[in-house]
Amino acid sequence: MFQIIDQGILSRQPGRGAFMPVITSLSDDALIAAQHVGSSLGAPDCRIEVLRTSDGGRSWTNESDVLCGVPDDGWSYRGPEICVVADGRLLMTATRFECREEKLFDPESEALQRPELLVLWSLDQGRTWSDPQVVPVPLPPEKYTCNGAGRFLQIASDRWLYFLETWKPVGYAGPPDQKAAMLVSHDEGKTWGDFTVVADDPTGALLYWDQLGCVLPDGRIYNMFWTHKYGTSEDLPNHWSVSADQGRSWSPPTPTNLHGQVCGPIALPDGRVAAVYNYRHEPQGIYVAISEDLEQFDVEHQVIIFDAGAEASLGEPESDNFLAQHMLIAFGKPAGHLCEDGTILISFWCTVEGVTHTRWVRLGN
Repeated sequence: MFQIIDQGILSRQPGRGAFMPVITSLSDDALIAAQHVGSSLGAPDCRIEVLRTSDGGRSWTNESDVLCGVPDDGWSYRGPEICVVADGRLLMTATRFECREEKLFDPESEALQRPELLVLWSLDQGRTWSDPQVVPVPLPPEKYTCNGAGRFLQIASDRWLYFLETWKPVGYAGPPDQKAAMLVSHDEGKTWGDFTVVADDPTGALLYWDQLGCVLPDGRIYNMFWTHKYGTSEDLPNHWSVSADQGRSWSPPTPTNLHGQVCGPIALPDGRVAAVYNYRHEPQGIYVAISEDLEQFDVEHQVIIFDAGAEASLGEPESDNFLAQHMLIAFGKPAGHLCEDGTILISFWCTVEGVTHTRWVRLGN
């Protein structure tokens, strides 16, 4: 079983929250990270930051806002991830929401502001970035909004996968038609299409949130979902689905024995999978468990990488609406990858002594 062999702070700035970090390896000790920062998790003022280290994570340099040239452009930028593509360029995916004076998300109406999925490019290892390229989503905007969800996967040079999930927009009176889905680029990010549903409950009773995936050693794609019962505060066990044809079709979502929320799988060379997930029962925190069959995880020997203690929530919600409660969570969205030396590098956001910030943990045998 893995254990913690190193850990540290990625970014900590009192008075400014940092959320949803993802770390990418550029070389053995050179790492680049992206996250969004703002006054709160659901604030309309979020911006993307890029951070860099050349010593394996012991010290990080904040390279300021990627989009610092337009600080008041009316958009809230969230959920970035950086990937290295075959020709050495860096690609960043992110989502922005048109907020201006409005809330990003209204828990009472369950409506989300108008979004755009983005791709940005860097030719100099992330020191400067292109203007955002908008990725079109072929869904009627009067019924659907969406956001990026999941890891960007380069299956082949002519098959890049951009994962997303749908929700309801401002002004739509019906219930959300939530789908976990993906788009495909056949020309290395120039154009996008082939909208494919990964997981969906046609009855609307189950929501497949925050899909996160990895490519297994045999080439299959393995995705996991935070599975929630709509209209309640009840989470079901995390579900999983696989694709054996590069994402063209997916197996029906199947429950695991993990009772978590956001859950990210990391493929190991021997065929096992490590899942890093948010556990929102006592004791709340972030855990890592191993599975040999993609379905049953060894929770008896799992590792806790963050103990939330008394700071699992940032206060009392204005209502008992589950979505209102969730906007006050104080930790979450773990992400990780397997490094060339066989260790696992995980990043997440958390709150300690009242400061919401980002951290990293390295696991080894």
